[in-house]
Amino acid sequence: MNKSATIVILFIVVGIAQTAAALERTRLGLVKEGELSFLTGLEYQEGDYGTPESTSLLRIPFGVTYRKTNFSLFASMPLLFASSDGDIITSNKTSSPKTTESVSPSGKGRQTVEGIGDMVLSASYYFTADLRSETSYRLTASLKLGTADESEGLGTGENDLLIEGGAVKNFDEYILSGTLGYEINGDSPVFNYNDVWYGTVGLTKQLAMKKQIGSLLYFSQAQTDVSDAPLELSVFYSQPVAKTRAVYFYLSKGLSNGSPDFSLGGTIQFYY
Repeated sequence: MNKSATIVILFIVVGIAQTAAALERTRLGLVKEGELSFLTGLEYQEGDYGTPESTSLLRIPFGVTYRKTNFSLFASMPLLFASSDGDIITSNKTSSPKTTESVSPSGKGRQTVEGIGDMVLSASYYFTADLRSETSYRLTASLKLGTADESEGLGTGENDLLIEGGAVKNFDEYILSGTLGYEINGDSPVFNYNDVWYGTVGLTKQLAMKKQIGSLLYFSQAQTDVSDAPLELSVFYSQPVAKTRAVYFYLSKGLSNGSPDFSLGGTIQFYY
């Protein structure tokens, strides 16, 4: 797979909540055969998900990747810092009815919580590219462990399984990308989460010095019966800053109550 095709896998899915986890899965394509990679950064989102109060979330991701020939492995766990004048709600899934009382009930002062997010473990297989059409394909399986504290609104506390396929096609200096995935969500003892189809469509323009800029649309079915279907539009920029480092910046706008009102962030990836 040529480098332009593997780099664009980074941008196949975008956002925080749905976006950040998806970005972690797709960054696997940035690592060459036999390379280790470490990723970290700073990401911020804000949204009310159709509730009276908005939650702000600061996220510090940590991820490690290893790639060998057509396979790659990935593991990550973020640190989360959230605050709200009402219930802490960090995604459309955590806006579902809660089984525990809020740390600070709505209308009685601002609450702030912090803790680890959900751990993500992924494995990907990259199919041999068709050199004549410059098209490449990827298949990824991810397990999201419910390590985030559900009582504080940082997660659901349940394990989720995701199966995702991606395709990338090059047109001169442009790259068209897309994914289609199915998410099997774990159910809590008192609440059922929907299993959903999701996907993305993106367009990337390759610039000089291996820089890239682009936009993409993320969509999904509603993950609960009391939340809206996520829909987000994002723009991004990426460039290498050294032979062993690359930076990535993005800005996302939620187009429904199932997504954050807006998200922005930047990450840096180190190669060894």
